[in-house]
Amino acid sequence: MKAYRKAGYSTRSVKWLLILFIAFFTLSGNTDPQHNVYFCGDRIPVDREFVRDKLMNVIRRQVPVVNLPTLRKRADMYFPIVEKFLLKYGIPEDLKYLPIVESGFISNATSRVGAHGFWQIMPKTGVQYGLVMNDVTDERTDIYKASEVGCKLLRDNYNYIKKFHGVASWSLAAAAYNFGIGNITKTMKKQGSDYFAMQLNPETALYVYKIIAVKELFEYPELYMKNFGYNVFSTAAPKKMKEGGDDSDAAFAKINLEVSTQENKSLEKPARAPKYLVAHIEGKHKDFKDGNLIKIVLDEDLTTGLGFSRKGYSFSVQGWIINDRVYMDLGYGHEITLFDANLKKGIELNELKSKRVNILLKNTGYSD
Repeated sequence: MKAYRKAGYSTRSVKWLLILFIAFFTLSGNTDPQHNVYFCGDRIPVDREFVRDKLMNVIRRQVPVVNLPTLRKRADMYFPIVEKFLLKYGIPEDLKYLPIVESGFISNATSRVGAHGFWQIMPKTGVQYGLVMNDVTDERTDIYKASEVGCKLLRDNYNYIKKFHGVASWSLAAAAYNFGIGNITKTMKKQGSDYFAMQLNPETALYVYKIIAVKELFEYPELYMKNFGYNVFSTAAPKKMKEGGDDSDAAFAKINLEVSTQENKSLEKPARAPKYLVAHIEGKHKDFKDGNLIKIVLDEDLTTGLGFSRKGYSFSVQGWIINDRVYMDLGYGHEITLFDANLKKGIELNELKSKRVNILLKNTGYSD
């Protein structure tokens, strides 16, 4: 479904976004827990060479995102609606990013094969699920009705695969959204049930990777900012990057995907229950701007995959402003995330400028 082409999206103007996703895996080539990437509760097998190769290939493909500040505003407006229907049908919240890949949350996006609306629903599917589509009304452009149908289709895909193939996989359910449930189940009979090991058509083979890439950028923006040295969600982003950045093959060749090559034996194990540690930000930052350094002081001992740090240890990190909140990359990837006292990610910009701020560090890796 390539509705984003008709919605005005450009191949050249989106390649740099995908570099952000891949850049996370280039943090010094360590084999630490921060390289774990999750989707719908499952750990993505980035330890496999061919999965890494496909992720690199995603750089040269398209995700329907051009103006990130504008897209984030649209997403913030529509996510609560989509999340409501995901919850109603028992679907993981990660799949709220699927409509971004489908349409960029453009209501009238249309593909060359007739898919239309926020969720790029095909006419036959719309009729099957009771949507009104005629010369006057097309309910595929209604975010509420389209989201209900999109979620029903994802749920039905998941239940069908689980019932007839004994596999509980939201990755396959998402792939079926793109490829069709019949095509996915035929492929499963020949190739097994691991989406990341399947040989599929080029679009479906990269479809789930695209959703994961958008999820990573939206949920962990602080991990990617430093690789560009500016805030990709700021309307003051450098003009060059707004126009697409360095699109040359040489630029792509400089990016190396380096993750753990050890066999990942815990793919099916649930994630460790997180532990929250107390810390604080030293001093006031009344003149804080994007990319400025912030000093963090531990008020408790911290154990991570990178080692042990005692209470009182301090370190400086860069901060980035998104929607009047400041997000920081602590250097531990996904393992350690910064929250305010209300368990909301990041901290309010006004608080950072006016007073000492107490923070919580969410540790999903090692525990003391």
